[in-house]
Amino acid sequence: MYQYIKLLAKRPQRTFFNEFSVEFEQKAIRAKQITQFRALYHLEQTIDLPISFAFIAGFNALLKTFSHKHFAFSPLGLIHLKSEFDKTLEIDFQQSFKIINKVRQDRRHPMGKIIVIETLFYQNERCCLINKNTFLKKLKSDKRERMSKQQSFVGDTNFILNHAKALAYAKVSNDFNPIHINNKLAKLFGLPNAIMHGVYLAHLVLIEKNIETNKVKFDFKKPCVLPCAIGIFSEGNEHQVFSGNEQLHLSIKVFD
Repeated sequence: MYQYIKLLAKRPQRTFFNEFSVEFEQKAIRAKQITQFRALYHLEQTIDLPISFAFIAGFNALLKTFSHKHFAFSPLGLIHLKSEFDKTLEIDFQQSFKIINKVRQDRRHPMGKIIVIETLFYQNERCCLINKNTFLKKLKSDKRERMSKQQSFVGDTNFILNHAKALAYAKVSNDFNPIHINNKLAKLFGLPNAIMHGVYLAHLVLIEKNIETNKVKFDFKKPCVLPCAIGIFSEGNEHQVFSGNEQLHLSIKVFD
């Protein structure tokens, strides 16, 4: 965790650009990391990795982008709003690949700035997959912020999330953001306790519902405060992760 903070805190003198791109040559993902991911989700070797695994494959490049001299904001406290995946060709993460991160950071939001990072995955000189992530950097507090409209969900909350599971996912994904694994540091960012990684929930839904798709969109809603019990509500190509029968944490739309 402290290495994570050190990486993000150690930034060169910034030269702000509204848009910039950075390129990374990536080594193959270690077989051990893939094995750990499968074990965490009880995913058999015969079943393909979910499309959302690309977020893990590109996470180190994302961290380096956050610490780039052209990135305008401190990455600590960034709120992950959305993640979209669009795959056109198969990609083998156990072979080397290239990443291009395209950053746009000039969109305004009532509470700060919207940052969009489009990650393009290349293998054998062809673009295989695009992962578009949208973040919010809060620049001011607005007590008049509207509460999300509550919904009621019918279903079992039979998935138990706790700090141990968050730490296990951090080890698999290399996402040691302290808001996910340390209660005291999470409270410094205005959270009641540590929260579960949003992308952990995304993987969970795709795996538990046996969803195989080349295009999917995740909308991250309320933080999932640890510990808690969650459930999955599904209707057609839309899936929602909830707790307490009214707290919506993640909304997913799968495209045919």
